[in-house]
Amino acid sequence: MMNSDFNRQCPVGTTAYTVRAGDTLYLIANRFNTTAQAIIAANVGIVPERLFIGQVICVPQAQPPQPTCPPGSTTYVIQRGDTLANIAARFNTTVQVLLNANPSIIPERLYIGQLICVPQPQPICPIGTSPYEIKKGDTLANIARRFNITVGDILNANPGVVPEKLYIGQVICIPQPESGEPGCPTMNYYVITRGDTLAIIARIFNITVQQLINANPGINPYALHIGQVLCIPAAPSPVRITINTAAKTLSLYREGRFVKSYPVATGKPTTPTPLGTFTIVNKQVNPGGPYGTRWMGLSKPHYGIHGTNNPASIGTAASNGCVRMYNNDVNDLFNQVPVGAVVSIY
Repeated sequence: MMNSDFNRQCPVGTTAYTVRAGDTLYLIANRFNTTAQAIIAANVGIVPERLFIGQVICVPQAQPPQPTCPPGSTTYVIQRGDTLANIAARFNTTVQVLLNANPSIIPERLYIGQLICVPQPQPICPIGTSPYEIKKGDTLANIARRFNITVGDILNANPGVVPEKLYIGQVICIPQPESGEPGCPTMNYYVITRGDTLAIIARIFNITVQQLINANPGINPYALHIGQVLCIPAAPSPVRITINTAAKTLSLYREGRFVKSYPVATGKPTTPTPLGTFTIVNKQVNPGGPYGTRWMGLSKPHYGIHGTNNPASIGTAASNGCVRMYNNDVNDLFNQVPVGAVVSIY
């Protein structure tokens, strides 16, 4: 522990709070009528999963009601040094667009922890495609090579994309490759972990080792490596998922028997998670950004189960309708759930 964690000097507009047994950022935020994101913004370097008793954190004081951002925009938490100009530059928009989306804000009086709406329309990725977040150095050419498709395929799936004006954080839709490696006709992937063998993987998905070898030409069964991605042939799913939106939990069942439960984040009141029975229709490794480390698309168009870049949101109603999980949890679930698995949301 660092001494500064016990003697933190809190800036104007925040209150010092000493962490107690059982505290989480979510509980502290509720107690002070603020948000976990606002607390994180006011405490640079804080690790939400590693709070300790006696740690002093700065809690933003209760402010006037914060905006509920409409579909097509995302919530942003004001941090130290922010101005509308640098926020606009970060999200590839303009100050005027921000002002139009937030009519009550005063540009000269932004405060740490304040929530504003940033218009940032995300593409709606149809079945047969998966979301991908643009990273530093990306071009359509190298993205196309990575996914064994063509630049033309990407442009056809993203009619509004300008190849010369890609920006970090932009989300585009990646179509399923038609052939070649690392193509997988079923869009049903598995990521090798420590101790895996083809026999173990085959049992998980109710297939044979030979089917697995046939679906992955050139694979060496005796030289599997951690992180290697395999294509899983289609087969009747032995698993089922149930999601309780009120309890914010996802439960996994195998052949009718309960296996495990995971905490999740679900949709905001304005963008609720759809209720009903669906199936997993595609899977993707490392979509990045707000989708975290794994994506499992649902038969309800535009919705999926995925990881996150905002772990503090887990356990809350925070998404645009998708189901978010901690990245370690979604990695675990991904390797147990095939395309075709039934997902019941209630």
